[in-house]
Amino acid sequence: MSELFSRKLIRGCARVASVGAVAVLAAAASHGTAAAAVDNSRILPLDDGRAIEVIQADTSTQSVPPLDSSPLSVEFFHDEVATVRITGPGAETSAGTAVEVGLQVGYPVFLPGATVTLYTPNLDWGVESGAALNIGIAPEFALELGLESGGALGGQIIPSQEIEIPLEPGGITDVPIVEDFTFDGASTTIRIAGVHGSVSGAVGPVMIRPYLKAVTADRDTVVTYGVPQRV
Repeated sequence: MSELFSRKLIRGCARVASVGAVAVLAAAASHGTAAAAVDNSRILPLDDGRAIEVIQADTSTQSVPPLDSSPLSVEFFHDEVATVRITGPGAETSAGTAVEVGLQVGYPVFLPGATVTLYTPNLDWGVESGAALNIGIAPEFALELGLESGGALGGQIIPSQEIEIPLEPGGITDVPIVEDFTFDGASTTIRIAGVHGSVSGAVGPVMIRPYLKAVTADRDTVVTYGVPQRV
């Protein structure tokens, strides 16, 4: 689906398709769901005695009245904590595990030109020293790196990003919030807050279902899905 993406620079652009609250995404090589309320999870046993688990916690999708007041538009804000955890022999030496966090958008009918737009006004990440982190971003995005106190590596992707995806025939469109993200080690946690989404051109009720997918370097894949919610 990546070819359907249209990633635009927000700063310096004359048109902003949506305005959202500050969004923060952080990825840390730790068990970050200890204080979070787990909503759903799934475990995939691997052939070598290890297992990979995907966990969604503190998931929240808040529907708001669309600013354009159109009966064919919906708007929402999304928060969640997504954790991928590898257990078993040699889990700490695992490498190249890919993570995707996103939303499935469902609708009965759509008009030509209908789209889903996500806007993240701010994108931060951090990882503890000694762990590896790789993020795939559009070439025009700048990446600032810095060493925070306590030996944690952190940075900020500038500018904020807008993701626009055409609605697909069939009534369901996958909309990744985080993709092309890989980590080395036993676990990573991604925290998302205040991501603003809008759907235009959908006829009838619109449903949102969050998902979290992990793919190992050997292509073993596990996915968990949240509870669908009407927006």
